[in-house]
Amino acid sequence: MSCPALEEAPGPAAEGPDGKLTALGEVAEVAGGALSLTVVRAELARIVAARQAHDPHLHHLDGRELLGPDEAEDLPDGLHPTATAYRRMGKRFAARAFANGGPFSPDDHA
Repeated sequence: MSCPALEEAPGPAAEGPDGKLTALGEVAEVAGGALSLTVVRAELARIVAARQAHDPHLHHLDGRELLGPDEAEDLPDGLHPTATAYRRMGKRFAARAFANGGPFSPDDHA
């Protein structure tokens, strides 16, 4: 899932004056090793890809496929999805995980 305040800037995070989540870290800190969501996502994808060679049952799903950056209106406080967004995320997860060709598809495990 996307979190606009922490995509490029590292935490910690706090509630800003507008009631939305804001990063307290600076984007420039990432170059020195601080972690933004972009850095963490890239590292997780790299690690999973490397380990899949030894474990074909290991899967990775970028949370932005469930709730993307263009859906920020579904995060009223900049972090927590609305009930409608949670339902949409669940449907998207089920479509990717359990549908034909997904990692948990009944067709793939018969």
